[in-house]
Amino acid sequence: MNKQIDKLIEHIRELETRLGEVDNNLRYIKVVQALKHSLEKLDNMLKDNTTLQREYQAIYLSYFYTGCGFSFYDRVCNSILDYQYGNRPF
Repeated sequence: MNKQIDKLIEHIRELETRLGEVDNNLRYIKVVQALKHSLEKLDNMLKDNTTLQREYQAIYLSYFYTGCGFSFYDRVCNSILDYQYGNRPF
């Protein structure tokens, strides 16, 4: 299970990097949707297992909780909604 979670976290980091490199609207929305899907998958993997929650607590908190403003997950969801309402970044 740890290998799956580590692989998923690596995938999320790759998607974050790709998000900075997109050059058109279609690639942008595809990466943002993939990020949302991967973050929800991470949440579901850690939801029921308390030992895994403790092990990956720092990473989970960095994606789903905030000290001020919106969390990373909230910003991804807001970006998708903003795109659906017609605001295109490119």
